[in-house]
Amino acid sequence: MARTHRLKGRFFSLVCITAILISASLPLGCSRDEPRTQSKPSETEGFTFFDLGADSQYSHSIRQDLRQKLGSDAVSQKNTMDLSIHSPGFLEEHFPALAELNQRLNWPPRRRVEHDTTKLVYRYAKKQNTPFTYVELFFSDDTQKPLFFRITAGAEGAAIMETILKKYGPPQEIEWGQGGGRTLFWEEGRDVFVASSFRNQRDDLEYLLCIYFVDNLEEMLRAEEARRLAEEERIRKAGKSAF
Repeated sequence: MARTHRLKGRFFSLVCITAILISASLPLGCSRDEPRTQSKPSETEGFTFFDLGADSQYSHSIRQDLRQKLGSDAVSQKNTMDLSIHSPGFLEEHFPALAELNQRLNWPPRRRVEHDTTKLVYRYAKKQNTPFTYVELFFSDDTQKPLFFRITAGAEGAAIMETILKKYGPPQEIEWGQGGGRTLFWEEGRDVFVASSFRNQRDDLEYLLCIYFVDNLEEMLRAEEARRLAEEERIRKAGKSAF
């Protein structure tokens, strides 16, 4: 009889342990089977080109992604920057703040002023079934943020304009030139998106799209000024110690 009670006790203990193990494993099994809720990435605010906006950061993966969309690229560092568009004086007349910024980027005048930037250029984007004939993208090497985008398109750019109007709403407008040139522009904070349509020298319809990331440009200029002052101070101290 005692032996029977011991067997029953062992059997009961085994049943209890098995039940505990099963109950402990159930939540883990369920968590593997249930789909996890993934938070959707928030849409990039402000002006964008292929989802690259003011707060984006240049990276190898971004370059790879752009290659897939725009084809082969040419990359360069230590670049000059010219924000001007259309005829000389166009920025001064219609966008004085951008003209002043462009002057600071190219000061002193008549010198080659280079900036710590990465420039990507795409000349064969049309082979990727895009309407773009030329794409030029500048990024700061300090912050990796975009600074200035310049994109041109042929007559197919009309469809792009429809998309831009739907996305950013009613623009401000400038009419210029004897060839019926027209510039639409939007402002988001200090950033400016300029979209122009005009007849080129071959009398073909052409579109020019430019995004000026003004805050990022200002940030780059401040960093450059800080480095310049630090270098001047270093030279001054070196000269002072020499005598």
